[in-house]
Formats: sequence, structure tokens, C-alpha cells
Amino acid sequence: MGDLSILISLLSIERQLHLNRVFAREFDLVAQLLSNVVDDVNRKLDREGQLTDFRRDRLQRIVNEIQELVSGRYAELGEQLRDDLKDLAGQEAKWAMTSLNGSVGVDLLKAAPPTAVLNALVDAGSFQGALLSDWLDKQSGDTAFRVTKQMRLGIAQSETNAEIVRRIAGSKRLGISGILEISRRDAEALVITAAQTVTQRASMRVYEANPDLLVGWFQLSTLDGRTSDICMAYSGKEWDKDFKPVGHKLPFNNGCPRHFRCRSRILPKFPEQYSGTDIPRFKPSVRASIDGYVDANITFERFLEKKGVAFQDEMLGPGRATMWRDGKISLSQLLDQRGRPMTLDQLRKKYE
Repeated sequence: MGDLSILISLLSIERQLHLNRVFAREFDLVAQLLSNVVDDVNRKLDREGQLTDFRRDRLQRIVNEIQELVSGRYAELGEQLRDDLKDLAGQEAKWAMTSLNGSVGVDLLKAAPPTAVLNALVDAGSFQGALLSDWLDKQSGDTAFRVTKQMRLGIAQSETNAEIVRRIAGSKRLGISGILEISRRDAEALVITAAQTVTQRASMRVYEANPDLLVGWFQLSTLDGRTSDICMAYSGKEWDKDFKPVGHKLPFNNGCPRHFRCRSRILPKFPEQYSGTDIPRFKPSVRASIDGYVDANITFERFLEKKGVAFQDEMLGPGRATMWRDGKISLSQLLDQRGRPMTLDQLRKKYE
């Protein structure tokens, strides 16, 4: 595989480390959503008084009102998420062009997809088989069902309003996980999968807009203890530019993400003749970063080890990086950047 394909693997791994921090920021939106749901339920119960011995019609009215409140909160999440994903799509397309062109010192990638094409990835794109709006509607309905079910169960057992809210929200002090923990996991899985889908497709649109340079595709999988069986099987596999398998029989199947929370990437394969000596202005620092890699199927762990301590501390945070070097946390834990969220504006400034 040519040097450009190895280079794009290295650039993509570094980019993914930054994106992990952006995903952590998006998780904050989920946390705020569920906090708002709990607040809404609390206020509703305070106004209604103790929920014991309810008549059927009164209980149904409260259930309907809570369903509307939950639906409204998910609509707010959807609006913010769509805006963020469109911003992210534009940033990713720009990164795909400027990172490669800037590294080699030559404008190899010249054409860029129009904004309308990138926005359509969010508005009309399929995320694991459904539109983003459909997923949000489903999760909204599921959350409302869980909340109202716990209310009914609490009433049937003559629980106080505080006990009913505890069923829903849980209690850190008591070590109780509320029913909204399921909603949190579902929403986070949707957020990260949607973001991975948009960034993946935005970068692919850039490479597809430059067909003279593109010769095919390959999958770069994150290989660690959490790598799925399907991504392990697909790791390093190649397809031609029309997505036909090269040297194997695994179908492209729309590429990555291949499942919820998938961290693998589909990257472009460039002509073999592109090497550091074939590109007149190929930067020495880039040449040095490529040396030692014989193919583009590079793991996060090897990438981080080769970069050194200073880079590890900058990208991961000094404390977590030290724990990883000391073997106290796994690579999977390391890649979860919840404690170091990055806004989209901060991501943009990283590449200005």
C-alpha cells in the first residue's frame, strides 16, 4: 500500500482522538436531556400531589402530559444534534482536504463536495437503517414508556412521589440506577453512531470528488478488547473504488460504522506510485512519521507508542496517559474522553 494511504491512516487516528473529545461533549447533551426529563417529572408530581389512589382518568391525563414533556425534550436534543452534525460534516470535509494537502505540501485533493451535499448527510442520511428523526422518535417513546411504567408501579405499591422519582432517576447516594440509565445508554449510542456516520461519509464525499487520485478503499479498525467480531473480520480489508472486494469476499455493505458505537473507519486507497520521493515537497517530518509502518492497518496503541510521551499527554491528558503507560487502564478506557470534552469551536481552532 502506498505511502499516502499510510499517511491518511496516521492522520485519521489523530483526528479520531480529537473527535472522541467532541463525542464526550455531545454526551453532555444527553445528560442534560435526561436531567430535564427528571426535573419535568418532579415539577409535575409536585403540582399533582401524592400519587396514591388515583382515578384512572386522572392518571391517564398525567401520563399523557409526561409523554408530551418527554417528546419535547427529545425534540430539543434533535434540533441541537442536527446543528452539531452539520457543523461536524463541514469540518470533517475541510479536514479531509487540508490535512492531506498540508502534510504533503501539494494540493492533491482539489475538489470539495458542496455544503448542500454535506447537510443532506444529516437531514436525509440513514443511520443504522433509519433517519435520525425516526431514531429520536423511537427513543422518546421508549423513555416516556419507561417513566410512566415506573409511575404506575410506584402508585400500585403506594410509594411516595420521592420514591417514584428515585425509580426513574436513581440515586447516587444509595447506589441505585434508575430506569433512565437505559435511556442514557441508548441516546449515547445514537449520538456517537450518528457522529461517526456523518464524519465517515463527509470525508468519503471528498475523496469521491477526486476520482483521479482514488483507486479504492480499506477499513481501519480499532483493535482492542472492545473491537467487535465484525470489525475484527473487516480489519485491513480492501475494496476497489466501486466497492468490489479485493482479495476477499466480504461485501462493503455501506462501510462504517458497521454497528452502533463502531469506531472503525473507511479510508481511501491511493496509487502505489505515491511515495515520499514521488512528491517533490513531501515534508521531512511527514516522511519520518511514516517510516516504520509497512501498511496502513495501524492500531491506536502502536500509533500512540510511536508518538512518544509528550504527544500522549497532550492528546489524552497527562493523568490518563500516565495510567495507560503504567498499565492501570486499558486502551478502551483511555479512548473514552468523557472527562475532557471538546466543543466544535475548539475542534475547529485545532485545525486553523
